[in-house]
This record gives sequence, structure tokens and C-alpha cells, in this order.
Amino acid sequence: MLTELRETAIQTLFGSSTPWNDWEPADDGLMGGISLSRFVAEDDLEGIFLGNVSLERQGGFASVRSPEFRIAPPHTHGLRLRVRGDGHIFTACLHTPGLQPGISYRCRFHPPAYEWQTIDLPFKNFVLMRFGQRVGVSPVNPERIRSMSLMIADRQEGAFALEVGSIVAYAAA
Repeated sequence: MLTELRETAIQTLFGSSTPWNDWEPADDGLMGGISLSRFVAEDDLEGIFLGNVSLERQGGFASVRSPEFRIAPPHTHGLRLRVRGDGHIFTACLHTPGLQPGISYRCRFHPPAYEWQTIDLPFKNFVLMRFGQRVGVSPVNPERIRSMSLMIADRQEGAFALEVGSIVAYAAA
């Protein structure tokens, strides 16, 4: 007998009643590049990750990091993003205590251009990476996540924009 799994939102991390402020850029300028990005809060209902990726001076990525948060429930399966893209491929990065600089759990996603969509990113799909290279198979422990980043990389040069309506933790019901 097959049982149907239903997934339910269990904790809103960002969106509607939670603040979008205080996301900080962490672009390739850290390594000599000249890409620039920012996260702009739009009337407390959504945020926009936007900027320009440059491949000059060994550059090639732009990212913004969230303020600290904690995922409370122990049975969380992943993150659910309500997003509208511009045709680019983006990456969600998860940060936990004890990881060396440049290391994070990453999962790529490709939201449709100019159309709102809900995208589920199961924690099992996140890969431990350092500067674009896989460094391990350690699974994400949701209870250890303290912040996240949104990133654009992979030689996607030029202007970009990702509108974010909400980010929630979800679990199977």
C-alpha cells in the first residue's frame, strides 16, 4: 500500500510578517572581482536580489547572506521558496557553525523568467561545497542552520534579478 506524503509549511523564515532587512552582500570582491549585488526589501512583502556579475579580474559570482535564524522543528525536510526569476540559474546556500570560510551547503534552482513559482529545495539535495568544488557528502542538519545565502555564479555574466516572495521551512505531514 502506498502512502501519500503531504508537505506543509512549518516555519516562515522570510516573507509577509518576517523582516527582509539586513541581508548583506558577499560578492567576488572578496577575491578581487568586481561583481556587485544587493538585497532590497519591497514594502515588507518581498525582497529582490539584484546586481551585476562581472568576469573581470577573476570574478564571476554575486551573493547576499541573510541575517541569522534558526529552524525550530526537528523534522524539517527542506526550504520552499516563492520566487520569480529572470532566466538565470541561482543557488541557495546554507551556513552552519564550524564550517570554514567559503564552505556551505548548496542547491541550484532555475525559476521561470517573469513568472512566480514555488520551488521546493529538499535538504537531501544540498551538497557541501567550497568555492564551487564539492568537498564532502555530509548531510545538512536543519537544526544547525544559522543563515542562508542566495547566489548567482557559473559564469552568468551581466545584470540579474531574483524576486523572493517568501522562504519557509517545510516538512512532510
